[in-house]
Parts: sequence; structure tokens; C-alpha cells
Amino acid sequence: MSGAIHGSTVETAKRDHANRGRYRVRVDYEGRTHAIGMYDYLVDARAALDIARGQIARETFVPPTVLRSARKAEAAKAEAQSVTLREWSETWLATLEANPDRSPATIVSYRSILNRHILEDLGDVRLADLTTERVADHLRSLGRFRSSRHPDARVNGVAPNVAIVLRSMLNAAVKAGAGTLEAFDFPKAPKHRRVRPEDEHGDVALPEEVEAFADAMPDHLRIAVPLAAWCALRIGEVLGLQRRDLEHLDDPHKAVLHVRRQWNVKANALTPPKANSTRSIAIPAALLPELIRHLREHTPPQCTAPVLSNGRGARASPERSGPGLEECERGSRPTRIPLPQSAAHGLEQVCRAGSDPRRAAAPWRAHGCHRCASLSTRDRTARSCVDRAAQQGDSSRV
Repeated sequence: MSGAIHGSTVETAKRDHANRGRYRVRVDYEGRTHAIGMYDYLVDARAALDIARGQIARETFVPPTVLRSARKAEAAKAEAQSVTLREWSETWLATLEANPDRSPATIVSYRSILNRHILEDLGDVRLADLTTERVADHLRSLGRFRSSRHPDARVNGVAPNVAIVLRSMLNAAVKAGAGTLEAFDFPKAPKHRRVRPEDEHGDVALPEEVEAFADAMPDHLRIAVPLAAWCALRIGEVLGLQRRDLEHLDDPHKAVLHVRRQWNVKANALTPPKANSTRSIAIPAALLPELIRHLREHTPPQCTAPVLSNGRGARASPERSGPGLEECERGSRPTRIPLPQSAAHGLEQVCRAGSDPRRAAAPWRAHGCHRCASLSTRDRTARSCVDRAAQQGDSSRV
């Protein structure tokens, strides 16, 4: 059966073969014709038409297209609001990985902090439900943990790092509108404070301690200690040195070392040095004989060969040097001083030798790494080196 009502109509679908014999309901409203739906039976079609006419009369009619758009928008909003911190963290890290200016080691560190200290507690929380109080509680709970390396310390280094990662991730979420997050008031974050106990003798290794470090190392790694100490190198930069980075070793007045790369433990690869850390450093003349002997006996002849080799031509592993460093506990101090810490003594000794402290610090000014006794003049350790040398004017320890 087919039928039609004009104006507000019930009619058969005649053009669409798949819908032949069914009833299409349409109504005219505010100068436009709106499709209500398709029905198998005429009685259902007329009932739908009567309902639409009644809504029009009561001024409550909403066109089906508007209803469908509203439902889609509501579904999209619900889907967006369902994004959890864990889901957004993966999107955020993928964005960082796609940025060529981002260090792979930084991303590895961020992922580690997320997995170990954030996602277990906050990972399943929707971004839309995350509150300032929840984040503050999480940071406070982390701040109560004991440092695994220094259990007697009053603070740990975890909470400040977690705050850095969380703040960066949530700022990116606000910028991208992830989880319908329009703003987030991040709580007051704990500041980085010293965890390792203060050494009554200071953080700068003495020349005899540097020598004790070197004596404790295997012969094929021994050169790492004076290189780090006198040239102010990070461990990764020492491991990243290649034969071609050492020039004019036959001339004490021109001998130079170029820092062009580092062995990045986190990325497990050679990467460029940290920001603004590519530099050239004059090699002290007293170090040249030992350095030349090391290159002759332990470094392969290729120009790209690693200066620190494992004896089989491959780059020495930083983990394998650990036992040698542990032997330094037998030195003059009761506690072990990490190898990078010995690097700071180079600046102090240069200053003690009579050089102007600020000029002496210039080659290391961009070398800002708190893990390896930074020699930036903005760093407390370096300032103490410069100040002590300037005040005492003593060269007896050189």
C-alpha cells in the first residue's frame, strides 16, 4: 500500500529499489522539509507524523539532523573525556620522539619516571578528572620515600623529577586540548635539594685522590681518570672520544681534545654532547706521555676507533669500569668519590696555578651537569673552586 500526505507528508519510497514499499515521513518546518524516518507500516508512519506535528504545535520540535549532530558531538566529547593519563603519556612521548631536537636519553628518562613513579598511581585517571589536589598528594607521597642510595638523607631526588615530567606532560595536554583539558593549576612542586651527604673535605678531588682513582683502574681504562679530571669531561664524553678527536699530541703547546659526541648510556648509542657542550680543550702537557702510551697500547689504529677500548677493538662499557672505581674506597677519604666528581678539581688547580678564575672557567662555562661536578661558573661547586683558589692563592697542591 502506498500513500501521501502533502505539506506534512507520508509517502512511499518509489525511487530507492531497496526501500520500495516502505513509508518515508517528512515534515515542513520553518520553511524547510525535514526527513523524520522510514517505516514498514503505514500506521507507524502516520503515528510518527502525528508526533512531529504535535511537537511543532507545542514549539518543541527539534529537526532530526540537529538531534543527530548533538548525539555525535556528545559521543565525541565522551570519547575525548575518556582519555587517561596513561593513554596521553604514550601520545606525548611519541610526539617528543618525533622531535629531532629532543635527546633520546631525555625520552628514555621520561618514560622511566612515568613507569616507575607516575602511571601505577595515576595512569588510569582520566585527564578530565585529574585535580590539583590529586597531583599534590602524589608528590607528597613520593617525597616521603627514602633515597635508595642515601637512606639517611632527609630528601630524595624522585619527587622533583616526577614534578618536572608531570608538569611538562599536562602543559602539553592543555595545549593540545587532550581529554578536553583547558587548563590545569599545577601544585607547588618540591625543589631539587642535595641528597648525597656533604663531604667535610668538599666535592673537589685532590690531585693525590685523582692519582688513587687512576691506580685503581685497569690499565686499559686508567687514562679515563686524568682525562676526566684535567679536561673536565663527563663519563659519556670520555667514552665517546675517538682517536681523531685528539690532535697535535706531539706538540705540548698545540695538543687539543675535541668533544664532539658522547656515549649515551640511556640511549645505548653515540649521541651529540649535551646542549652547548661541543668544545675543544687544551690537553695538559703532563698528561701527554701517558695519553700517547695509552693510544699506542690500547687504542686501535683507525681514526674512528674509541680511545677507551675493551681490548678487542670495541668501545669500553661504562658498567665494566665499576669494579675499578670501587677500589678507590681504599684512598685517602673514607667514602668513595665518583669518577665524574674528580673532574672539578681541574678548574681549581688551574686557578691555584695563578690564572684568573673567570678566564680559567671560560672553557667549561657551557659544561653544566650537576652529575659530573659542573664547571659552569654558575654552579656552586665551580664557584667554590674559584673562590677558594682566588682567596688562598695557594699552588702547593698542584
